[in-house]
Amino acid sequence: MDFHNLSLALYEKWERAQDAIEASGLLKRFLDKVQAYYCEAFLDDELTWYETVYGEDELQEFKDDAIKAGFTFTVQLVEEN
Repeated sequence: MDFHNLSLALYEKWERAQDAIEASGLLKRFLDKVQAYYCEAFLDDELTWYETVYGEDELQEFKDDAIKAGFTFTVQLVEEN
């Protein structure tokens, strides 16, 4: 098989995979469930650290790290546009 035929076969396989992903709705469901949170951490009432985290796992990691380091923190839900 020459390069042209191999490239065409790979492209067609990629297209089929994209169609299958789209038809299954898995990507849309995954993206819909990931929530963003804007987090700020304070030490002695001074903003020391801030970041945007995505999903419950990252949010919990932020909280655990902030508590372990002795920070107070706020968490705001980032609204979708």
